[in-house]
Amino acid sequence: MINRKAINHRTRVGQERSNRTRLRILDAAMRVFAEKGPDAPVIQDFIAAANMSRGTFYNYFSSIDELLIATSKQLEDDLIVSIQTEIEDMPSPVERMTFGMLLWLEKAAKDPIWCAFVNRVAHHSMMVQTQVTQDLRDGIGSDEFRIPDIDAGYDLVVGTLRQSMNRMLAEKVPSAYPKQVVHTVLQGLGVDAKRIHVLLERAVPEMRRPARTIGRPAAAS
Repeated sequence: MINRKAINHRTRVGQERSNRTRLRILDAAMRVFAEKGPDAPVIQDFIAAANMSRGTFYNYFSSIDELLIATSKQLEDDLIVSIQTEIEDMPSPVERMTFGMLLWLEKAAKDPIWCAFVNRVAHHSMMVQTQVTQDLRDGIGSDEFRIPDIDAGYDLVVGTLRQSMNRMLAEKVPSAYPKQVVHTVLQGLGVDAKRIHVLLERAVPEMRRPARTIGRPAAAS
């Protein structure tokens, strides 16, 4: 007689182990990409950082490009989901954009390895692009953002955040810096000055679903 309970248990345990191994590779990848950038590493760098065999690595990823995309998606999607938990009930796109940017910069300040990775890798996950573009579209529709083009607005938001993260990595910035950055972006999006002042006087929500911090030392298995 087939013991389906035992089979299901073995399947679940195997899947959990596979997930842990994949995350371990992503942990190592973020550290390597953050240190060397997206173009310099070779496969052996990731194998050594993850402390695993070449065969195990290739069971999960076939190329550096595939690993780069997967690492970026894992990190950014996880943060976006955490941010959305806090901003999804905010009634206006300006509020969502304001506190989304502030939470993003807060993560960058608290997690320099994450910040270095995202700053050095040009690829952004589709979830990031979708969320920012939708808020811009909604804001234009409600006349809260006064910009001539969504793509230009997207580049303003993402480009400014990237440069701000670069500065945060290179030098010590004042505690008011994230709000100064967001103030500047909102001005560029055409938000009313009084509205900006009121929004930035509000407390930044704490994330109830903390974004995963990867980049910790990987344990051998």
